[in-house]
Formats: sequence, C-alpha cells, structure tokens
Amino acid sequence: MNYLYEYSDILNTPYEAFEFDTLKNDFPVRPHFHHYVEFIYMLEGSMFSTAEEKEYYLKEGDLLLIFPDTVHSMAASSVKGARFMGMKFDASRLTVNTTSIPRLGTMLTAARKQSARVLFEADEHLFPGVYEFVLQCEKELRERKLGYEVSVHARLCLFMTDLIRLWEKEGIGFGNVSEYVTKEEISLQNLLEYMDRHIEEGLRVEDLAKRCGMSYSHFARSFKSMYGRTCKEHLELIRVEKAEEMLKFTDYTLNEIALELGYADQSHFARVFKNLKGITPGSVRGR
Repeated sequence: MNYLYEYSDILNTPYEAFEFDTLKNDFPVRPHFHHYVEFIYMLEGSMFSTAEEKEYYLKEGDLLLIFPDTVHSMAASSVKGARFMGMKFDASRLTVNTTSIPRLGTMLTAARKQSARVLFEADEHLFPGVYEFVLQCEKELRERKLGYEVSVHARLCLFMTDLIRLWEKEGIGFGNVSEYVTKEEISLQNLLEYMDRHIEEGLRVEDLAKRCGMSYSHFARSFKSMYGRTCKEHLELIRVEKAEEMLKFTDYTLNEIALELGYADQSHFARVFKNLKGITPGSVRGR
C-alpha cells in the first residue's frame, strides 16, 4: 500500500528546493503530506493542485503555499506540461532573537487556523521578487557554499514576514498568538503518521485519543482546532485518498479496496467515496 506520509529529515535538512518538469519527472504527484511548509512557484505552463480538499489552478507566475500536514497532490491541466519550482522548509527553524513578535512558525499555525489564503496569482503583483527568491534559495541549497543555510534562513524569514504582513492586511489576526506551539499539537502531528500507516486496521477515535494521552472530548476539540476537521473526517479522507490511488494504479476490485481500507462492505465504501469526491469509485476506475 502507498503511504500518504512523505518522510522528511527535518533535523538534518530543514530546507529543500527543487525544480520539477511534469514532462520529465514522475507525474501526476500523488496525494501525500509532510511536516514541511511548501511553496510551489509556477515557471511555465499550468497545472492543478489539490490541498485541504480544495482544487487550485496554477499558471505561470502563480505561487501556492501548502501548510504542514496538509494532504496535497498535483495533476496536469493539459498535455503541454508545466515546470515549477518547489521549496520546503521547517517553519520551527525560522526563529529570530527577539521577543517583540511571536515565532514565525507559530504565526503560520495561527494563519492556518483562520483560513488564510494560500494562492497568490501573478497578476496581483504581491511578491514582485518571488522568482529571484526561490531561484537564489535553490542555488544556495544546490551549491552548499559556506554559510548557505544562513543565506536561505535570512531570505525565508524576510519572505515570510512579507507574507504575514499581507495576511494581516487581509484580516488575519496575530495579536493573541501564543509564543510556542503546544505539546499537544506536536503529539497530534506524530499521530498523523500513525494514522496513515495503520488506516486499514479500523482505527477508532477513542483509541487514538488514548494514544495521545488525552480524554476523548479534549482530543476531539484539539484535533478539530488544529486541522479544521474532526478526527473521524480525517480518517475518512485518508481512506478515500488511498482508495483513489488504488483505483488509478492497481487492479484491485472495488470490494478488495473496500476490505483493504477497513470498510464494512463495498456499498459503504462507495457512499463515503462519492460523498467526499463527488463521483463514484467506478467513475475513477473508468477514466
């Protein structure tokens, strides 16, 4: 079974940058998540990206931000292909020696909880230097010259400060943001990996709450607050994303997929799938 979690060695490689050509690299990019923040900056062509169950159309010059632990994927919009720059980074590393503002990573968490927008289109001209920003970061990380991490860190801090200021202008509040992410949130992040790897075992919310050392009610509130959906909804999302992958890339029957992912029967699986995706499993298989 393909797991959704994409391993990231955040401790040793807190920053990553890459160029992706949809005609040369493996494409489409299957649904996955990781603990990094990710930027997608379109260089040429266009494509679709899905994140937080929303679909975005990306064209040349557009910038998409993907929050940590967000299931996301990418697919073609035409046969012509597309090129984009990708950049991933550990938001907790973006610290500065000052007490005048909360940590940038914490403000990212606050922005996510307030549904801050994540797509910035080229014709808005909000980040005129974004191409040079991603290009220079990629060069620094590729060449790894003396002090390259300091250079990337400084550029990211400046860019994220501009982004946070833009969000504030658009009504996102940062006045009451606590300075540190809670231990509960760290525990919940680790839980996402566990859920991904054990989804076929018929996971129950009650058992997951115990695994985090929380009462059921406290766990449910914390999970909903952090991810904007209930734990049960997230479990269903993982199952449906994995099911879609199996429908596209395996020869398993609908009944075999349903049993593999812990559904009681094929009809139950089909109802849940259509409710979340808007189409039947058979329609995906027939494409």
